[in-house]
Parts: sequence; C-alpha cells; structure tokens
Amino acid sequence: MSYYHILLEVNDHISTIEQSRDVEIFDITEIQPYLYSILLPFFNEQMIELEDENIEFSEVLHLQIKQTLLPIHQLIDEEQKQLPSDTDVTIGAYEIFNNINLTQDVTSVFWDILEAVKIDQSAIE
Repeated sequence: MSYYHILLEVNDHISTIEQSRDVEIFDITEIQPYLYSILLPFFNEQMIELEDENIEFSEVLHLQIKQTLLPIHQLIDEEQKQLPSDTDVTIGAYEIFNNINLTQDVTSVFWDILEAVKIDQSAIE
C-alpha cells in the first residue's frame, strides 16, 4: 500500500509582514477526494478548497506530492530509533521527505497524468 502526502506552501496574510506557511496533508490512502479538492483546482489555476479554508491559486507558492510505503509517523519513529541515544536531533516529516530511500516525489507524475487526461478530453469533444 502507498501513502501520499500533499505539501502546500502558501502566502500567509495574518500579519503585515509577508510570510508563508505550510499546509500538510499526510497519510492519504485514497487520493480521489484530494484530486477534486486540491490537485485538479491547482492544475487548472482555480481556488483550492480544504476542510477549514479556501486558498486562491495565486496564494500557493509551491505544491508537492510525496509517496511513501509506510505512514509518515511510522517512518519518523523508525528513523528516530536509528539515531544514537545521546542525540538531541529530532526527525520530522521534512527529513523523511528529503530521504530518497524513504520517499518518492510523484508531483510530476500527477501533472503528466492530468495533462494527458486533459488532452484526451479535448480530442474526444
């Protein structure tokens, strides 16, 4: 079984200083709902609808889709156990996502598929 993780970096307008924040959705086993609420809208440069907020396409700075074979917290626990016991380092999701042995970036695969479906749709019409 594969687990997908959607990582968004978006503009944060809470303060007067321009900042960004991360929106992370971990351990997705059924991608279809996210296809319609996040991936297709982003691909079509439309508003992204999350459970607790809507994000304009122009506010998204970066979007990535990562794939792992285990849930993120299990991977973090396993990597943390491999560190020496006297280490104060804490493994987080981004360390896992940057480890090519544990994670695969599948963003371009999704975009390629969405582009192919879009082309096929227009050829049929």
